[in-house]
Amino acid sequence: MQKHKEKEKKKEGKRKATSETSTDSEEKGSKRKKEEGEKARGFGRGLQPERIIGATDSSGELMFLMKWKNSDEADLVPAKEANVKCPQVVISFYEERLTWHSYPTEEEEKKEEEKKD
Repeated sequence: MQKHKEKEKKKEGKRKATSETSTDSEEKGSKRKKEEGEKARGFGRGLQPERIIGATDSSGELMFLMKWKNSDEADLVPAKEANVKCPQVVISFYEERLTWHSYPTEEEEKKEEEKKD
């Protein structure tokens, strides 16, 4: 019987330790949220977008790296939000990266064939 009680005490001790650790981590998490909440990001900063530097979908959602006017900082902004709030900036981003594949005209093909012969 004593061995059984000792095991229960050990389990209780372990449970208390884990509950204490989870409380500590929750406090740390809330502190991080407060620190992040102090500094607004993206469109929450109230700045005008200058251009999109890049794009990523590593979080599972398409995000644009937005450069802001009169600021050296850039923020990741959800593409859905950027499409609504600054569509011309988004269009410019895609136009810069658009590549056209041109096919030779009939005249160019004939010239190429003549050079081969």
